[in-house]
Amino acid sequence: MVAERQGVSAQQRGWAVAAAVVAGGVAVFGLLISTFLGAYFVLCAGVVAVPLLLRGQPKAFARTCLVVGVGLLGWGLIGALIGMFLFLPAALLLLAAAFVDPGNRPGARWAVVTPLAVAAAVWLAFVPNPHEDPDNEPPPFFSAKLDSANRLKGEEFHQTKERLRGFGATEVEVGEMAGEFKLHVGMPRSFAAGQSREALEEQIAQVPGVVEVRFCTFHTCGW
Repeated sequence: MVAERQGVSAQQRGWAVAAAVVAGGVAVFGLLISTFLGAYFVLCAGVVAVPLLLRGQPKAFARTCLVVGVGLLGWGLIGALIGMFLFLPAALLLLAAAFVDPGNRPGARWAVVTPLAVAAAVWLAFVPNPHEDPDNEPPPFFSAKLDSANRLKGEEFHQTKERLRGFGATEVEVGEMAGEFKLHVGMPRSFAAGQSREALEEQIAQVPGVVEVRFCTFHTCGW
């Protein structure tokens, strides 16, 4: 039986360090463009660095590089709308670290099972469940893009925003995503007499600073 090495090769370590550096740069960029989503970027960067903690355990290092690398590829697809696709280069670098050393690779079983597991997770994330009860889904909502963060300081903006409740809005919140400020307006499953989706949308468009209004459901244009 061949004894396991005492540490990973310089090649593997180099690829893993490169992945961590790239992920760190992406995390900094994410924090700069969105304080609201910054935690997601920092968390992903932290996960990319995990294999470096296993430098003294070559086999565990290679397998962790594989799992994190493939997992990031899947997460990059699932979280593309919030910028997680920016971690795809780091994922590819981790995969290179997992296989660059012929004497220390994850193993055939890991190389097959890991991608299949991630592919299944991506499939479940994107393909609607045919047995899912539509009544259990969150109600639709409007997502309105604002032209500037300065609008949040205006009294007229807040007064007009709060008047939306009189047209059926169930919640009115402002959030930041990918450097853009958006107005999230929830709506009921059915409007009361004298209220309608069209009238609410028209009122949202009149809020100072709103440049685009999108109708969204649980499966489209997420928040």
